[in-house]
Amino acid sequence: MSLRKPSDLEDAISLYSHAASVPIGPISVRFRATRNWILCARHVRHPSLLHAHSIAISLLPQLAWIGLSLTHRYAELKRGADVVREAAAAALDSGFPELAVEWLEQGRSIVWGELLQLHGSYEQLSSAHPDHARRLRELSAALDDAGAAREKSLSTFSESTDDAMHHATQTLQQVADTHRTLAIKRDKLLQEIRRLPGFNRFLLRKDFSQLRASAHSGPVVVLNAAERRCDALIVLADVDHVIHVPLPNFTFQRSIDLQSILKSFLRNALVERTGQIERWDRGTWKSFLSPLWKSVVEPVMDALAFSTHGELSRIFWCPTGPFVFLPIHAAGLYNAEYSAPGHKVFDFVVSSYVPTLSILAPSRNTHAAHNNDFRLLAVRQPPTDGQLSRLPGVHTELEHIKEVLTNSASACATFLEPSVGTVEEVLGLMKEADWVHFACHGIQDARNPTDSGLCLANERRLKISDIIGLSRSHGGLAFLSACQTATGDEGLSDEAIHIAAGMLFAGYGGVIGTMWSISDTLAPIVARDVYEHLFRNGTRPDYREAALALHEAIGVFLSLLAGLLRVRPISFLA
Repeated sequence: MSLRKPSDLEDAISLYSHAASVPIGPISVRFRATRNWILCARHVRHPSLLHAHSIAISLLPQLAWIGLSLTHRYAELKRGADVVREAAAAALDSGFPELAVEWLEQGRSIVWGELLQLHGSYEQLSSAHPDHARRLRELSAALDDAGAAREKSLSTFSESTDDAMHHATQTLQQVADTHRTLAIKRDKLLQEIRRLPGFNRFLLRKDFSQLRASAHSGPVVVLNAAERRCDALIVLADVDHVIHVPLPNFTFQRSIDLQSILKSFLRNALVERTGQIERWDRGTWKSFLSPLWKSVVEPVMDALAFSTHGELSRIFWCPTGPFVFLPIHAAGLYNAEYSAPGHKVFDFVVSSYVPTLSILAPSRNTHAAHNNDFRLLAVRQPPTDGQLSRLPGVHTELEHIKEVLTNSASACATFLEPSVGTVEEVLGLMKEADWVHFACHGIQDARNPTDSGLCLANERRLKISDIIGLSRSHGGLAFLSACQTATGDEGLSDEAIHIAAGMLFAGYGGVIGTMWSISDTLAPIVARDVYEHLFRNGTRPDYREAALALHEAIGVFLSLLAGLLRVRPISFLA
């Protein structure tokens, strides 16, 4: 059909909108029809455009249905990677920044969001309808276990010999059927719960009036990168609207270019946890961070009227798309003439990153402990004769931590020695410990992101898929002194599939991770300084101070370098 005439486009919009709206149609077909509807509606500025975007976003969770394995869910989401950011841009075009924030929250980190629901608090439901709450908890726990079993079965299947293939296939099918049946039962139970008085929005997406409560500890800045525009959306807890900061001097293509430049820098830098010497052009690196400051961060600082005087403010960056891979926390002007405060993010705020606003919800920020003793689980890379390089600095790192904790009357620490530290042992101890510290190799698996993880004994990985099954409820800090623990999958930038996010969604209140590789010499120094700050009062430490502790540790390191910019320290983030 030709679409050259306006009437043709009208006909196409009518047909695509009908196909997208048929509730019994296959989700993949409806999603494809919705995308075509959006393309046609955008071409003629059709009044149905926002409605089309709304349907596309509502279909994303169904496209990545909870009854599928994690691997398959992420594969489905890759097909709609840009949908949410383009929808937010359309909402901004129409003057609805609050709707843009709602859509970005609803359509990003979908898998993590489902897990938050599985592990979420059901106190209100328990009080009003205890039987429904009990059934939902039981189904959610069973679904959680079934998802883990399915991932394990998939891994076993891929490693099966020809003789064992038949049995592995049968097992995989049985596990998949169980998973699917539980998901259907849970969906039906949720529909039943939503028919109860006062529970019509139970576990459904939050509107902006609810989302802004997530900014209780400081402004949340959502950075949206779409083909047509880039924007900063500032959320404040006590302001009933979004502070919209357009970024006209920063484009989607510019963000892609900077991401490519960064990858090139890091390839040439030869920066590894093994302690290799970094080699890179400092002038070029400074020119990389300059446009991030001038075109992205400085407009945000101006909008918030932040000052370099007095106590530093907290800020939470919530990046989307290519912004996810850019060091927003390090943006600034680093030439000698800009040495005075006021030209770098570091001068104004203590930065943290969050994958979603919901991760900051007040109900998640618990500070309870198991008992009166503070327990820190510290796991280091064991000596290896395999493919992984040795990390001599991890011994020094843990000795620094032991020394700090020895001087604090409030803490007793549990340490795993190199001769132990299997995945099973570590997971068991993580459930008992208040905080965890990993000093080891980190691996970002490009082929299967949920297999990304931390390298333990016998070169086995503590995978993201293992971590998310912890379901902690008492907050705490996870310090990931390993390479690339906060680097996600480029094809799924808005799903935050990295180890640091896994720790957050598993229930840790704070995480210190790394955006790229780190130095085996630097890591022990940063760890020592962070823990010295956190334990400085000799009382039980507060994980909510971790970002400030890291900020000060990096600040000390940079000052020792007489202001010279280094790529290694700014890899750390909280």
